[in-house]
Amino acid sequence: MRAAVHKNKLQQRFGLTVREAEVLYWLSCGKSNRDIADILGMSYRTVDKHLEHIYPKIGVESRSGASAASVRILDE
Repeated sequence: MRAAVHKNKLQQRFGLTVREAEVLYWLSCGKSNRDIADILGMSYRTVDKHLEHIYPKIGVESRSGASAASVRILDE
């Protein structure tokens, strides 16, 4: 249940799609793109594409920036 609450929090705070919030959540858990792809049942290239859309939405330019931003939100 905790994961669902966190995903919803990320989605609401950053204006993400459900799928983008899922990708960002797993990224914040330290998962690689391939791990995220396996968890969500998609190609790792699709994960890359989601991240390309997520970065500008949350105001970061990198994977580490996205992870840090999401962790800050989830710690609130």
